[in-house]
Amino acid sequence: MSYPSRRLSLPRRRILVVHDEGLTRAFPAQTLSNAHDVIETPDIGIALGLLASSRPCVDVVVLTCMNPRSHPRYRQAIGFAHTAFQRWPWMPMVVISRCQERARLTGDVLLTGVRLILAKPVSKATLVGTIKRVAPRLGLRLPAAPGVIVTMRRILAFLGRHLGENSTLGELAAMAAMSRSHFSHTFHAVFGRPLRDYVRDLRLDQAHRLVLGSGRSLTDIAIETGFYDLPHFDKVFRRRIGLSPWEYRSRYRGGAGRPIRILEA
Repeated sequence: MSYPSRRLSLPRRRILVVHDEGLTRAFPAQTLSNAHDVIETPDIGIALGLLASSRPCVDVVVLTCMNPRSHPRYRQAIGFAHTAFQRWPWMPMVVISRCQERARLTGDVLLTGVRLILAKPVSKATLVGTIKRVAPRLGLRLPAAPGVIVTMRRILAFLGRHLGENSTLGELAAMAAMSRSHFSHTFHAVFGRPLRDYVRDLRLDQAHRLVLGSGRSLTDIAIETGFYDLPHFDKVFRRRIGLSPWEYRSRYRGGAGRPIRILEA
């Protein structure tokens, strides 16, 4: 006996597309609108307001940004990514960029919610698959306890002040008054990455600023930012950013060191 096929109605996610030009906007909006509810805006201030007031909450942000060497909106896009992470650190972001300077872009968004950087041209299948990969499970919510976010932010501040030290999971869990497993799960839920990945990116973020904004030796930078030695620093930096610290300094020095401006909604 045959039965009529019935199309399953899958829950739709809410995607915010923050774009810098009409052509860049059209592709993600058109590609994702069949399966998701897409909101799009070229205005970063409006985008922050949407994130602050949206009900239901935005599930994923797709951010486009131009070449850091040639487009003034690049710094605004990077500022938006940092601002969004400070306010909604669990929010996954995907960047679509024309820029050939992938290493520079990676360095600038280390401590943000950016999960993946897609270089144009991007196929529809790649974008759809990326959203599926980075989006949180539908129905997943952050821990409801009101003090959780405050506690986790306190842990981040501690890690930032003790960059060169190797704080253990047990020590950090004790500071948060949690078990090791509960702390590990909560940290990942709030900040969108495991503790070890955040610590790595925290060290790399400071290191990449020193590489660009100072004349200090790479060995001194490696030691100050908590890496074992220069070979270890070189390996981690190259694997995460795509260039060695020396190559990164040679290519980009002179265009960095400016603090990221946290934007107002």
